[in-house]
Amino acid sequence: MSLKSNGTDIVGESSQTSMGREDTIECVYFSDSVRTAREKGSGVATGRRTYEPIVFRKRIDKSSPLLAKALCNNENIEGTFRFYRPSPAGDGTTEQFFTVEITAGRLAHIKRVSPDAIDPASSEEPPTEEVGIVFHTITWTYEDGGVMHTDSWRESA
Repeated sequence: MSLKSNGTDIVGESSQTSMGREDTIECVYFSDSVRTAREKGSGVATGRRTYEPIVFRKRIDKSSPLLAKALCNNENIEGTFRFYRPSPAGDGTTEQFFTVEITAGRLAHIKRVSPDAIDPASSEEPPTEEVGIVFHTITWTYEDGGVMHTDSWRESA
């Protein structure tokens, strides 16, 4: 993923150096969620849609202090999350197939986790951090054919 804080790139340490992924932040987990309030019986909308913060998990790297700074200073965040999958060609490469973009965001939380170094089941896992981002506008794009939708909670009906 690529993030900007107050217009400045937050440089990460992706282990993937192909397809322009150098200096990006490598996510190992991503979640976004939107819901609408519905009447139980009829399914009629009874309120506005609401978004949960986007949550992603990443290894602790050189972007970590910059993310902490952005959180503590309430800096404006813009982000692009790119999703990859094995290429259908079966040649061992990957292809970008889905993108989530956000604007007018703010970091909502950062939680750092260091696995139990004594427990053999987790002792080889790297320390990670979970980051939550709230935002005003989000765009989801399925790259094949450019199928997309943009939503802004400012324009909620």
